[in-house]
Amino acid sequence: MRHKKVYIIGGPTAGGKSEAALKLAHQRNGVIINADSMQIYADLRILSARPDESETEGILHLLYGYADAWSHGNVMEWVLKAADMINMYHECIVVGGTGMYLDALMHGMSDIPEVDPDIRSFVRTMPIEEVKARVQACSATDDQRLRRALEVQLSTGKPLSFFLNKPRRTFVEADFEPILIMPPREVLYNRCDCRFLTMLEKGAEEEVRRLKALNPSGGVLKAIGVKEIMAYHAGELSRSQMIEHAQRATRQYAKRQVTWFRHRLKAPVLQSASELD
Repeated sequence: MRHKKVYIIGGPTAGGKSEAALKLAHQRNGVIINADSMQIYADLRILSARPDESETEGILHLLYGYADAWSHGNVMEWVLKAADMINMYHECIVVGGTGMYLDALMHGMSDIPEVDPDIRSFVRTMPIEEVKARVQACSATDDQRLRRALEVQLSTGKPLSFFLNKPRRTFVEADFEPILIMPPREVLYNRCDCRFLTMLEKGAEEEVRRLKALNPSGGVLKAIGVKEIMAYHAGELSRSQMIEHAQRATRQYAKRQVTWFRHRLKAPVLQSASELD
């Protein structure tokens, strides 16, 4: 049976995904659905590069800015919202660089039980070496994933691998058409450097001041530029060091995204939005 076609536009940060999504949305008379884990935060418009009103050009943009500063974000929460949007609208373009979001939407997710909040708080205070010693049957090396594995293990009595090896739960019936926007490396890195300077010009420092006043505890603190600007305001970095650190972190993130997309998302690769038919 033929399902609704849903366009997926992925690629690294600063690569031109939003421009490509906007062009495709105009061509298809469609809506744009955000798949960037930082652009979900209401208090992080500038540093997340969330499109502003002048950039949307009359196209409906969905799932932008819906989370508060204390939210930790959640792949399951996002994919359920995205599935609702896809079922609601006829022509959908999903755009973002968060691979876990796109993978969950296209291929489903392992059905992992909710973690006890007290256990989550306990595990997050544990030294990482203790986490590594206690976690079972987990090949992850990333600290966050190791903590997640131990949370599940302590909450359910089963290793995370038990749930990951089960068939995935799917959320939407659609024919996905993925497209990757990946400029040449030197172009991409230059865009990363320039974009952070543009963010500063647009008021990123004031955005971080307002954010800090909220005393946030969620995933918003992981956004590139937040800790660097906070360190600058605290006198721990000079302004030039702040810029250098944030630009380097952006380039490194873009490099990791390129690697992920090349290995995990089989799709036509375009260097810019101008290559869209």
